[in-house]
Formats: sequence, structure tokens, C-alpha cells
Amino acid sequence: MPKIEYIGEHLWVGQIGHFAILLSFVAALFAAFSFYKAQKPENKGWLSMGRWGFIIHAFGLFSIITTMLYAMYHRMYEYTYVQRQVSDDLPIYYLFSSFWQGQEGSFILWMFWHVILGFILIRTAHKWEPYVLATLSGVQTFLMTMLLGIYIPFTDNQKIGSNPFALIRDIMDTPIFNNADYLSIITGTGLNPLLQNYWMVIHPPVLFLGFASVTIPFCFAIAGLSSKLHNDWLRPAFKWATFSGFIYGLGILMGAAWAYEALSFGGYWAWDPVENSSLVPWLIGIAGIHTHLIARSTGRSIGSTYIYYGLAFIFVLYSTFLTRSGVLGDTSVHSFTEMGLENQLILFMLTFTAIPIYLYIKNRNSIPKVEKEEAIYSREFWMFIGAMVLLFSGVLMTVSTSLPVFNKIMLLFDSDYIGQVITDQMDHHNKYQLWIGVFIGILSSLSLLLRFKEFNWVSYKIKFLKSAGMILGLSAIATFAVLPNLETTNWSHGVLLFSGFIAVITNLFHVFLFGKNNQARLASFLSHFGFGILILGILISGLNKKHISTNPFAQQGITADSKLDKVVTLIKERKFFLNDYWVTYESDTLEGNLRKFDISFAKKDENNNIIDSFKVRPNALYSNDFKKIETWNPSTKRYLHKDIFTQVSGYPAHLLDIEVAHQLEDSLNYVPYSLKIDEPFEHKDFTITLKGVNYQPILSENDSVKYDMGIGLRLEFLAKESAQNEIYRTEPALGLKNALVYQFPKSIDDLGIKIKVDDQLFSDVFQDEANLEYESIVMKEGEVITWKDYSITLNGFDRSPAHANYNKQEGDIALGGNLSIRKGEIESDITPIFIIRDSQQFSIKDFGTNIGIHARFSSIDPNSGDMTFALAEGNSTVVEYPIVIAEGVPRSDILVLEAQVFPGINLVWVGCLMMLFGFLASLFKQKKLDF
Repeated sequence: MPKIEYIGEHLWVGQIGHFAILLSFVAALFAAFSFYKAQKPENKGWLSMGRWGFIIHAFGLFSIITTMLYAMYHRMYEYTYVQRQVSDDLPIYYLFSSFWQGQEGSFILWMFWHVILGFILIRTAHKWEPYVLATLSGVQTFLMTMLLGIYIPFTDNQKIGSNPFALIRDIMDTPIFNNADYLSIITGTGLNPLLQNYWMVIHPPVLFLGFASVTIPFCFAIAGLSSKLHNDWLRPAFKWATFSGFIYGLGILMGAAWAYEALSFGGYWAWDPVENSSLVPWLIGIAGIHTHLIARSTGRSIGSTYIYYGLAFIFVLYSTFLTRSGVLGDTSVHSFTEMGLENQLILFMLTFTAIPIYLYIKNRNSIPKVEKEEAIYSREFWMFIGAMVLLFSGVLMTVSTSLPVFNKIMLLFDSDYIGQVITDQMDHHNKYQLWIGVFIGILSSLSLLLRFKEFNWVSYKIKFLKSAGMILGLSAIATFAVLPNLETTNWSHGVLLFSGFIAVITNLFHVFLFGKNNQARLASFLSHFGFGILILGILISGLNKKHISTNPFAQQGITADSKLDKVVTLIKERKFFLNDYWVTYESDTLEGNLRKFDISFAKKDENNNIIDSFKVRPNALYSNDFKKIETWNPSTKRYLHKDIFTQVSGYPAHLLDIEVAHQLEDSLNYVPYSLKIDEPFEHKDFTITLKGVNYQPILSENDSVKYDMGIGLRLEFLAKESAQNEIYRTEPALGLKNALVYQFPKSIDDLGIKIKVDDQLFSDVFQDEANLEYESIVMKEGEVITWKDYSITLNGFDRSPAHANYNKQEGDIALGGNLSIRKGEIESDITPIFIIRDSQQFSIKDFGTNIGIHARFSSIDPNSGDMTFALAEGNSTVVEYPIVIAEGVPRSDILVLEAQVFPGINLVWVGCLMMLFGFLASLFKQKKLDF
């Protein structure tokens, strides 16, 4: 078969990309080897080689990024990654979101941050540079293998990595690639509509910077074990650990804010397996920070700090495996689909599990140990216990999240094995993690009253007991004051509330009574006080949230039965009273692929005065092809003490899915009617009156869709059984685009009818060009002439004419002739256009719809100033206007609204931010990352 010469392919882009991937991979491998060699004093010459290798690796990686973005920006659909991630209609501001939407892009983003942090290390790591950069470059080498896309010989198409520059015709085998011009046929899939949100632009980069930051304390831990300088690595590593605690926590918090603001499950945390797998490394890293503090203070827990930082990084890799292997596909909405990278991810994880284990076992005897046991009344003891509790929390989450992995392993040994997964994630994790919160709240807070190294415990004991007793008493009083206001009968919630108040009150004591003017205590105060506020916010917002939308009967069949007591059906432009609020579904508008619903709330007092009012705009997100609604996005009204969270949870079925709409349309029985202007037509249920014809109707909500011309009928319907003689006004229309007629029907929901304009009306009003008999007339500007029964005036010229059929091109000379045509009392202004393009002359006609005259601007005589126009009579009047009406049509003006009140939700955000600011304060206290 002859080789096909494909048209329009930009193969040079892929060649640059492939070379950059190979260059970056080899350079990372070389850098890892060079930095490893430079660890010995006699091999310091290798240090510069390692730096150059890292720089070349960075250059290759940046080349990959710029080349991929170039291909995506120019919509080079011959490349698989581009075809899957972008589309012609994708807004440019989502280009970066599309870049890291896919697996390959997310790995590149991760490596990008490693490179940035690596350059900082080159400037600041000093004697630790060979050690930490050797490990970091090794990690980069493994990550680069994810992009190689090299097929393994003698296997069944098994390959190493997934190359983002693979050609789609090399991946897919379909007849379309027998066409040399296949690029003119295919289009891009585009960014998942669920991800077309500004959070997708900012959340992933921050989260992946968090992932990358966990690598650096791990690299220092490997450096400490390799060099046996077990005390020296603690100081430089602590700064990176606190930075990681801040930025990784910020990434998780942004994910929670995204879920709360833009997703429809009605909360900020759902204990989704992917959420859990991201949280676990952060918890273990925080545990490592606490043992790190112990090690720097007392020399104890150095071995534990090694373990925690090692586990934090290993669990980042395990999280990567869970989300990118496809193993969580049935249990999480966040996981990637399987792409054949499972074995690589497992090898990656096992390699960087084996390295620290080997080094730890090899050098365990050289790790300093303090023979004397820590006293139970020392702060270090309880900090260590708190770290263990955090580790236990992570283990609990990991075991539950890993059930799909366990099931797959068991299936290897027993093909009939029936696995189990957690079906109610919220209930399962809340039940166990509640006690984690209790232990952390009580133990970590009371430990703040203790002193490092059990300093002067005998004389301090009485002060500690008094302080602890006062704190416990105040916490108990606060708990008994608040608990009756919480919607719960579960005693464990009372215990958690008690622990939250202990955390808050202890830290207030700690700062204002014991730590006056002590800036060093600020970081500890912010983190632990924030944790207490977070506990209170979780309890208040979680237990006291309630639905203000209740109407369990009216929406049966529209929404799920499980939500019947949580939602209400709204009818457009009608008020409903819901729990102190008058709620009105005012309107809906289409903006891009978002349908936004305007819903107003008004709260009145007993005198009917409005004391609070606001609007919300929840929306429906359509798929890229507009065939169905992909998801519902909420809208929230925020107050200082509460949020009112709203989302649309039900909508007429025929508006949800285009297939259902087609089925409904096919089932309707349309009956034809002919109407005359201002002559009522009597139907058995209503009276129809045609009030006029509109030749410039609004044909589409989407402004990007332009029609050549249109015609709409202004109709009035008077319901005969209406006691108020209610009149319904509507305007069905027809649109013409590229010689195709498009219907724009209208429904009157109260009457249960749908009205269309019969397609024949276009033929009646707009005659075919071939049937027109044009006559030429010659005029000068300002001249008035009589043609047949018409008075025609050439008013002037438009040198920037606009017309539905005219798309201006560079170099065009265009002139519009402004004609006024009058016949009796009827007058019409039209502007035919004369165009010179590339030395060719042609014209675009205009049509006076209300007078029936077609006009062309034929020529110009520059010497005499004569203008030649061609005129033809069309159908100036139509006596009867045909429409068709279907009865028994389901309503289209309803939606099902779910509205919840989240009291105290801002305590959650404030608590989280204070915890993160605690890490930031600790980082700033260390002034700079200079070691």
C-alpha cells in the first residue's frame, strides 16, 4: 500500500517534543549520577557536572512545556494529547487547565515544580547540595519515564510511559486516516466541562507544588542517612518541612473551597478516596514536623523524623498510584482512567520505599539515641503521642481507601473473590476520625502548658495543674452552653466540642498569660488555635445545617426520592414561601455552555417589610456538544455567621438531554392553523390573535450564532377558562442560515402548548432569487425617482456597511447605498452593498421586508456620480400566516431548587487559614531558606 502524504501535519513539533523528552530524561539521569558521585570529598569535581546536568534537564523540561502549549494553542489535533484536551471553542484562559488535565500534563507540572525547587536548592543547600540534588534528580528520572512512550521489545505492545507527542494516527487504527486530509475532519474533544472553572486554573498548580515540596524534606532525610550527619540535616530540612506544610495544606484547602463553591455535593469535604489519598501525606508530614521539633530540642526522635518524612513522600507516590492507575475508577469521581502506567508507578513507589529502608537499616546504629526515657510530664512526650495519632489517622484512611487495591490483589489468587468497598464514605470516616480530632484537640493543646525537657517540673507542677484545671473548667462550661444549640443527640459530638474548646482556650492562655511578647509562640498559637476553631466550625456547620427548601410532594418524578424532603419546585416568575423567605425563579440565560438561573430571596418581618433580600445564580453546565447537561454548579449567599447554599437539583427531562427532547418532539401531534393579522382565531381552550410580524426576531440566546435572516410572529393567547382573562404573549420564529431553515418554537406552559411557525412562511415572504425579475435604475445622491408605484430616495452612502451576509476582508472597498422606498403609507429603509475585492466587483442585496422590494447595488460611475441599482418586487404582503400547535406539552418553566443554610461555615475557613498561617509564621521566623 503506498505511503500516504498527510496534509497539514506539523511533524516538526513532535520531533522537538520527542527530542526534549529524551534530552530531559538523559540529563536527569546524568544529574542524579553526578550528584551521587559528588557526595564523596574526593569527587567534588562532579558537583558542577551535576549542576549542568540539572540545568540541561530543566531546559529539556521547559522545551516540552512550551512545545506542548504551542501545539495546544494552535489546535494541532494530529497529536493525541492535544486532540483529547482542547477544542476549537475552548476559551484561551482554560489552555493551562487543559494542559494539566491529562496524566502527562500533571506529571509535567509536578516535574516543573521540582525543577524550580531544585534551582533554589542549588543556591541555598551548600554542603547538602550533592545529597539532596542526587535524590531529587533520581525522582525526576523516574517521573520522566512516564513520558517516554517507548514500546518494550518482545511484549504485547507494552510500553514505558505515555508520550504526549504521540500522533493520533499512530494510536488509533480507523479508516479516517486513509484520508490524506484527515485533519480537516477531526476535531478536539476539549476540556471536560466539569473542569471549566477558574479553580481548575489555580488549584492544581498549588496542589502539585505541595506534592513537590514533600520531596525536599525526604531528600534531606536521605541526605542525613547517607552522610550519617544525623543532627546537621535537621536545621535546613525544617524550613522546607514548614514550607511544605503551608503550601500543601493550601492546595488541599483550595480543593475544599472548590468543592464547596463549584461542586454540587453540598459541602467542602466528602471523604472521597482521592481526597483522602491527598490528605494522608500532609498529615504524616505534620507529624514529622512535630518529631522534628522534638529532635532539634532534645536530640530524641531523630529516627522517627526520618520515618515520617520518608512515609510522607512514599504516600505521595502511593496517592499518585491510586489516582492514576485507574484502580479507584469505581469508587472515586476524581481518579484518572487507566493508561497502562500501573507497573511503572508501582516500581517508582517500591524503589523509593526500598532506598530509605535500606539506608535506615544500614545506619540505624549511628542515629543518636538518648538513653533516658522521656518523662510523661514533658512536652516532647505528648508531641510524640500527637504525631503517632496523626500517623494512625493516616493509616485508617489509607486502609479504607486501599480496599479496591486489596480486592485486585485477591482476584489474582481467587477469580471468584467478591471484594468490598466503603459505600458510605462520610459515615465511615466521620465515625473514626472524630476521635482523632478529640485526641489531637486535647493532648496537643494541654501539652502546650508543659515545658520542654521537663524543665523544673517539681516547682512548675502546681501552676500546670491550676492552669489545666481552669482550662478544663472553662471548656466544660462553654461546651454545656453551646451543646444544646447543636442539632445532635450523639454524645461523641459533645466530646469533640469539648476538645475544640480546650484547643481554643488553651492557646489563648498560652499566648496571653504565658507567652506575652514572645514572637516565637505565634506560629504554635496560630496552628493550634486554628485547629480548635476548625473543630468548632465543622460541628456547627455540619450538625446545624438545614434545608430551607421543603416541598416533598410537588416534585415527585422530577428529582430523586431521597431528596423529596430537601427540595422545592419553582415555577418561573411565581413566588413561593419557604421558611421565612419568598423565593422567585426569575429567569434563565445562556452564557457559553452555562445556563444561569436567576433566583431571588426576600425575607419579610411581621409587618411585611423586607429585612433581607439577595439573588443567587446557580447554573447548569452543558457538555461541549450541547447534547446534555453535565453537572449543576451551586451558588452561595455569604454572611459573616452563615452561608445559604443553593443548587438546582431537578429540571424537566426534555431540557436535560437532547435525546429525551427528540423523543418528546416525536410524540407531539401538531395541528396547523392559519392566522390573519388582528383577526382573533377561536380555539376551544383559548383565543389566538396575531398582533404583528417581526422581521428581526431574537433567534438564539447564543450571540455567537448569526442567522442570515429571520421572521417572527407576535402572538397573543387568551385562556378561556382564566378568571382573570390572562393574556399570554409569545413570539415563535424561523431563522435562515446557509439556505437552511431553523425553527425557534415557543411554549406556553400554563396552557400546555407549543407553537411553531410553519416553514412555508419563508417561501411565502422571501421569494427565491431565480424567480425575481430585476429592473435597473440610475440615481444620484439625494435624488428622488418614481419606479412603478414606489417613491425611491437615495439618501446617502455608508462607507462601513454591515450586513448579515457580508464578512469584511482586508483590502475590501465596500459602499452601502441608503435607499428609502415608500408606497402609500408603507416605507422601508434598505442598504444594498457594492464591493470591490481583488479587482472583482460584486454586490450583496438587501430586502425591504414590510414593502417586498429586493435591491442590489450594481455599479458606480465615478465620473458622473451615477449609481445603478437593480430592483425587483417580491411578496409585499402575506394574507395568512401558517402556524402549528401541539397540546399536552410538559412544562419547561420549572426547576427543583435545593437550598441549605450552613451556620458557622466561616469558622471552618478561618480555622484552616490560621493553621496555614501558623506554618507561614514559622517559616518567616526562620527568615530565609539559606542554610
